[in-house]
Amino acid sequence: MINLGQIFNKNKDPNHIFASRLKDIIGFTPKNVLIFKKAFTHKSKNIRDKDGSLINYERLEFLGDSILGGIVSAHLFFNYPNFHEGDLTKLRSKIVSRESLNKIGYSLKLYELIDSSYRIERPNDNIHGNLLESLIGAIYVDKGFEICKKFILNKIINYFINLETINSSIISYKGTLIEWAQKNKCKILFKTSKDNGLNPKINFSSILFLDNKQVAKAGEVSKKKAEEKVAKRAYNALKFKFNNE
Repeated sequence: MINLGQIFNKNKDPNHIFASRLKDIIGFTPKNVLIFKKAFTHKSKNIRDKDGSLINYERLEFLGDSILGGIVSAHLFFNYPNFHEGDLTKLRSKIVSRESLNKIGYSLKLYELIDSSYRIERPNDNIHGNLLESLIGAIYVDKGFEICKKFILNKIINYFINLETINSSIISYKGTLIEWAQKNKCKILFKTSKDNGLNPKINFSSILFLDNKQVAKAGEVSKKKAEEKVAKRAYNALKFKFNNE
């Protein structure tokens, strides 16, 4: 006789829920769920093994980052035979950029599987891309290269990446503006400083000047993000200059 109580308890079991959601994302049943548990453990949990070593996703993230870059490089090499090395490098950089990986990780809802001591709130948080890379590392360790390659091609590149669109996209607005200013002999200046305002998510404010005229202002959690954000706002404000070149 079927024990309904056991079925309902199983469905409420955290490990069963984790394994079920994981299977929906990766498309297969993992051999070793513990590897994937590690792939979604944040260092804020401060979990250690019997030898005192920290257990978190950072090593798997390192592995996944390398594997992702290699598979994307090979895919572009064989599918874009007319692209020169510089073009291939730029296209790969756009595909594996932090912004791109964050969007993909967030779309896959990887944050629902993480074991962390703090909440993940914003779609553009780098942790979404970090989790995607650690997931790729876990798949490689659990299933090997071919299954990992299949996951990257089918679940990431073919599903999320529009190669024609991304090829014309901008990796760094700051870099684009600086390059444009040098080409056109314009003076560009970022004035970035600590922001001690009431918003805890804004630690730095950046103002962009073009030929001593303020073009845009933005605030972010880090200096790098603040300058990239203000550069994007300035680029949009000056788009007519770029379009007329």
